[in-house]
Amino acid sequence: MPAWQKSSYSAQGSNCIYVAKVPADWQKSSYSHEGSNCVYIAAPAPRAIALRESDEPDVILTTSPAALGTFIRAAKAGAFDRLIGDR
Repeated sequence: MPAWQKSSYSAQGSNCIYVAKVPADWQKSSYSHEGSNCVYIAAPAPRAIALRESDEPDVILTTSPAALGTFIRAAKAGAFDRLIGDR
């Protein structure tokens, strides 16, 4: 389990932000090529999935397996294809 620390930017009271280092064994996606722009995934807790990108390894997105599954199914179904044309 990660050790949570209150952010130094949080004031006293109930509206605080806590941060933790995610201990995990990272695996590179089989869809990532050699070099940069790789996606890594880890399961640091039973109901958590962590994702990071090789160019910003300290930026970690944490989600549930169910939410990640929903996202992947939607992406495979083309739900986000319209976003590519908006560049």
